[in-house]
Amino acid sequence: MAAEDREEFKEMELWEHLEELRTRLIRALCYVLLGLVVAWAVYPWLKDLFFAPFEAVAKDHKNFEIVYTTFGQGFTLQLQVALVAGLVLAIPLVTLEVWGFVAPGLTRTERKACYLIFPLSLFFFFFGVFCGYAVMEPSVRWFADYIPPEVKLMQDPGKYILFMVKMVVAFGLCFQLPMILMFLAYVGMVSSKVLAQQWRLAVVGCAVVAAVATPGGDPFSMFLMGVPLAILYIASIFLCAFVERIRARQEKKLTEASAPV
Repeated sequence: MAAEDREEFKEMELWEHLEELRTRLIRALCYVLLGLVVAWAVYPWLKDLFFAPFEAVAKDHKNFEIVYTTFGQGFTLQLQVALVAGLVLAIPLVTLEVWGFVAPGLTRTERKACYLIFPLSLFFFFFGVFCGYAVMEPSVRWFADYIPPEVKLMQDPGKYILFMVKMVVAFGLCFQLPMILMFLAYVGMVSSKVLAQQWRLAVVGCAVVAAVATPGGDPFSMFLMGVPLAILYIASIFLCAFVERIRARQEKKLTEASAPV
């Protein structure tokens, strides 16, 4: 740890770390349960939201319908939808608990980076979730066009929800790319110059990530994820250059403050 990054902090025993971890895990679980209760209360609205992409496609395919195969599937489906929505609602509060646990172990430079990265990370995650949801209808429509008109589709709602969750989570996680690169640039592990030089290789990498991350494995979904990823990478070059300027100013101030009078 650099001298300028050292701060006074209380040394904690191992059992104290474990106790704090247990407390924060319990709080995070309570946040998730609270989100689940809220989502359960507004389930009719959430159900319409989740199945809106499928219903939009079903309007053009009269032989498409949602089919429950067991008498308990309605309850299971409501629990799945409420749990997914509850997790999404709890993410900001869970992130605060994570930050409260890891912050004392970070240097001052790393903390300053996280003050910028964490809020933007949440923004890009939810933006990715929104984009993943927006992609659902054209993705379902792409698959539906391969079903012959005379064939009746009886869609299992649980499998549909699973497909949607994979899609939105994949987009949310992949949209963290700018935040990862910004953090690495702030701590000096990458530079905007290197990122700019390797943009061709990065575009190929985005295509590979899109191929692996999209749940359907179809070229249409891969394209819809790969293009935003490539755009985010290009944007990350400018974001990293901005972060490098901030880091340079901070280092200059530290150098001036530590210089002998």
